[in-house]
Amino acid sequence: MYNYLKQRFKHAIRFRHKRGYGVHSPFVFDLITNVIKEKAEYYDFARIEAMGNVREKERKLYRLIFRLADYFSFREVLCVGVENPWVSRYLAAVSKQMNVLNGGHDCPGAEYTGRVTPAEMKGREIDLLFLGRAFEADWHESWEEVLRERKKGPLCVVIKDIYKGRFNSLVWRQLRQEGTVSIDMMWYGIVFFDERLQKGRYNMII
Repeated sequence: MYNYLKQRFKHAIRFRHKRGYGVHSPFVFDLITNVIKEKAEYYDFARIEAMGNVREKERKLYRLIFRLADYFSFREVLCVGVENPWVSRYLAAVSKQMNVLNGGHDCPGAEYTGRVTPAEMKGREIDLLFLGRAFEADWHESWEEVLRERKKGPLCVVIKDIYKGRFNSLVWRQLRQEGTVSIDMMWYGIVFFDERLQKGRYNMII
């Protein structure tokens, strides 16, 4: 608990990119203004959220993932360590061509295209990797190898609870060290692997 509160305090001090101020990268400025801070109510949001109660913090994250996939035309998505069906429902609504794969345990009610193992993902390109709260239970060396291949990019990784769990925090720090562009959003983090981008680290909250 002490470490978590310390990280929140540090994040508040460094929190300076809320509306893109101080951002010199055109890519990140565009990302903040047109994706992260976008407030448009997509038609599918109401339909999806009518299926049940989604906590506000969770809803913000899943809507953001929807906007990321929509804006960048992500079509190959892998989810690992997801405990509820919501993120798959938002992602499935992005496009009829969307391929949402589950690399973890079964999740009743989820709208995945299929379930895959690391062996089945060998050499397969993915656009977006979502690491949920419980991904430690599904994570092992085989997934590390899959991720290592995709770190050549382009790849976007979204990881949840980057300060709440020891394992999640460790993976987040490693990804942030190796990635091209990273955005620390306190509750979750985003990392882009893409050699065409200007390297940078940013902190903000939506």
